[in-house]
Amino acid sequence: MHRSPAEHKAVVYRRVFDENWPRVRRHLACFLDDADEVDELTAEVFVIAWKKLDPARPMGLTWFLRTAANKVRDANRRARSKDRALDALTRGLQHPSAGVDPLESLALRDALGSLNARERHVVVLTYWDDLTAGEVAEVLRCSQASVWTTLTRARAKLRRHLDATGGES
Repeated sequence: MHRSPAEHKAVVYRRVFDENWPRVRRHLACFLDDADEVDELTAEVFVIAWKKLDPARPMGLTWFLRTAANKVRDANRRARSKDRALDALTRGLQHPSAGVDPLESLALRDALGSLNARERHVVVLTYWDDLTAGEVAEVLRCSQASVWTTLTRARAKLRRHLDATGGES
């Protein structure tokens, strides 16, 4: 059975959607407080994907995360609220796993506030989205060395902040 180009595009799109939607949504949830806004921006990312999809070369996760990052940047520009972006960034800490002390989560959330936007973005991509340094570099369009330098600096700042506060907020 031979598929038309439109049918082939739809099949490829369904595959990339199924593979990437959960991670894109989770990524956006790290930056946005409002679940409806997360859903809206996730949908916008996938509308862009549909429009730009080349079935012979479907986009991968890093393309989706870069597009999501652009959507977050646009949303933050509209909102003009640094506090909102910081609170949303730490959303993953609001539902700690059973093994994490809630006070430790609060301390880490507070420590994340000591990082600049780029450092927070690298930390989120590395630890929340579980990307390698190469994938983070692709999302941020920078070198792996830059990712490692930023991550090392961010870890040191987090450690200093947590040590200075005794791990408490």
